[in-house]
This record gives sequence, C-alpha cells and structure tokens, in this order.
Amino acid sequence: MKYKVLIILIGLVALLLGTGITYSIFSSSSNLTLANQQIAKFIFETEKLDHLELSLDNITPGKEEEYLFSISNALDKTVSNVTINYQITIETFHFMPLDIALYKVNGKTEELIMQCDETYSRNTSNILVCNSAIQEMSYEQGVLDNYKLKVSFPADYDSEDYADLVDFLDLKINSWQKMSE
Repeated sequence: MKYKVLIILIGLVALLLGTGITYSIFSSSSNLTLANQQIAKFIFETEKLDHLELSLDNITPGKEEEYLFSISNALDKTVSNVTINYQITIETFHFMPLDIALYKVNGKTEELIMQCDETYSRNTSNILVCNSAIQEMSYEQGVLDNYKLKVSFPADYDSEDYADLVDFLDLKINSWQKMSE
C-alpha cells in the first residue's frame, strides 16, 4: 500500500512539474506596441556584384589599368535602415611585380586607401590578402562611395623573365550591419 501511494504521489509531482516546464517552454509573449518600433532592412541587390575577378591578361610592362566601382547603402530611393560597415579585400598570388593601389574618389580628389604589396600576409593557399580599413555608412542618408583600383606593371620589368607569368586579381566587398557599441 505504501508503494502504491508513493508511486501515485511521484507520478502526480512529475505530472505537475512536467506540465509547468512544458508550458513555460512553448509559451511566450512580447509587447510590440512601442511607437518607434521598426523592422530594420539591409539593402541588397543580387544583380550588383560583391565580388569581381579582374583579368590581367592585357597588362604589359609600362602599362596601367584602372578599374572604377562604387559602394552604396541605397537602392533607387530606398536607404538601408541600419548602419553598415564594409571592408574591401584584394587577393592575388602577386607573381607578377604589379603595383596595386586602391583609392577613394571624392570629386576630383583621390585618397589612397591601401597599397597591396608584400607587407600584407598570405593565407594557407599562399594568396596575398590585402584588407582595407573598415568603412562605415550611416543609415541616416543614402551614401555612394566611389573607388578606383589602379594596377600598373612597372616598365623596368620589361624582360623575358616576366613574359610567361600568370596572376589573378580578385576584389571582394564584405559588408555587415554595425552592432551598437
């Protein structure tokens, strides 16, 4: 008799505890009635690129190539509702003795952002990875940052030793939402 009462008592306690735990796991509530509550949006347009492989086939000693691109936090008249951080990465094997420079263009002025050279580190695949400083775009207004990538092959490397070198230049733009500090 004691065992039956004890088993029934343990069963009731387990049932009461199990019901409370189950209810607390599957039940939640929130108050979504704040006046200034909004869902933030991060503007993406998949037709635009965040990665670009540049051909170096036509560059010869004494020649310079320029590549222009822009980064924006707006699409048409819609501006992102969040502050965006982004970083530009240039990857290359750097087999060819190229001078690679990234400039931020503001009207007629060009500000050197980075010079991609052997001072940067290589990854496990022996690719030279050059990262720019992190840039920020506020959500308060639409921003358009213009850039120019200058790639030049110095004329003093005009030798047969450099005739068959093959290299690549990969430009990546990594962006993410800035988290409050």
